[in-house]
Amino acid sequence: MHMTFTQKWARLALLNFLVLASVGVILRYKILFPLPFVDHKHLLHGHSHFAFAGWVSLALYVAILHVLQPNEVQQKQFSRLLWAQQLSSYGMLFTFPFTGYAAASVTFSTLSIFVSFWFAFTAGSMIKKNTTLTFEKKWFYAGLVCNIISAAGTFTLAYLMVNRIMHQSWYFGSVYFYLHFQYNGWFLFTIMGLLFTFTAKWMNDKQADISNRFFILLITALLPAWFLSMLWMRIPHWVHYAGIAAAVLQLVAIGYYARLFLLFKPIAQQVINPQVKWLWLFSILAFVAKNILQAFSAIPELNKYAFGIRPVVIGFLHLVLLGFVSFFILGFFTQYRLITTETKAAKKGLWIFITGVLLNEIVLMLQGIAAIRFTDIPYSNYFLLGIALLIFSGLLLLVTNQQKKEHTLPG
Repeated sequence: MHMTFTQKWARLALLNFLVLASVGVILRYKILFPLPFVDHKHLLHGHSHFAFAGWVSLALYVAILHVLQPNEVQQKQFSRLLWAQQLSSYGMLFTFPFTGYAAASVTFSTLSIFVSFWFAFTAGSMIKKNTTLTFEKKWFYAGLVCNIISAAGTFTLAYLMVNRIMHQSWYFGSVYFYLHFQYNGWFLFTIMGLLFTFTAKWMNDKQADISNRFFILLITALLPAWFLSMLWMRIPHWVHYAGIAAAVLQLVAIGYYARLFLLFKPIAQQVINPQVKWLWLFSILAFVAKNILQAFSAIPELNKYAFGIRPVVIGFLHLVLLGFVSFFILGFFTQYRLITTETKAAKKGLWIFITGVLLNEIVLMLQGIAAIRFTDIPYSNYFLLGIALLIFSGLLLLVTNQQKKEHTLPG
């Protein structure tokens, strides 16, 4: 039997994730061994842009479309949109490593932004007309709007790089603006929308009210939380205090999230796929850890480490991108059988991937602690290369063991 529209695209997104992991291996190899034809900084730009566009954004587009269930005419429209996303993603992957910020790479990056606008308006219109979605709609609206807003950081960064304006505060300010509205906006609100869409059928009015309060806290903290990444700059005192307030709001939000988790735990034990339980549990723990670490960054003595030490920065970014976001997406795809983990090889690949991500966070955390103490962990970069190979191997097993038959979706 043929694959459904969203199954086909979910597996293409998974293939992109494998490509992303392969680039990660090259980056780790380049740190240790000579690779003269590879510019590490340029390849890193290609890696990060592909991570956001080719893996996460494409996967979230597919997940939203699975919720919306477009008809055949709409599928053709979205197919063009998703192929445009693929074109822009691979365009960035094959131009940034060779040119850095130049005409071709900026063109593909701009195309990706326009595709995000296209998706936001098209999917937003469908969400508005959808009668099965209720309180979940605002989560999707917030995610789509944040995806649009984050483009301001990208446009600013591209302008600075093309015109060779080396103003440190502007450069890092635009980078963190983009990252913030992606990580804490587009990714976060969309994932929560997808999660609550899954749980909506079991939610009573009290639980829906808790989720609404959770939303209000996160949306209120959204803009001032960006200030947490700017505390190392010369900024007015009110900006610092606003960042601290946002950190407190995010900690309170964790409390509401924990209440929802405990309320749904008995139901989850019955209806969630065994692999998905672990993926979503690790995703939840990563989300909680992210909020706690952001709260710590409001302390001036710790903020300089949070944004000044490379292993700490990379560890935090991977905590969100791999731990919170990727674990959730893989869980969502598995739960709705858009990808399969039914074969022994696919299951093994998934667990190898999970193990690699957890080990990656541990080693980066230890590297960060060592850097704060002005020491070094012997062979840590060799460990990280091995872990990158482990993550790649797990995904390779998962990708190559996808069954081609169509599955019946869970009710």
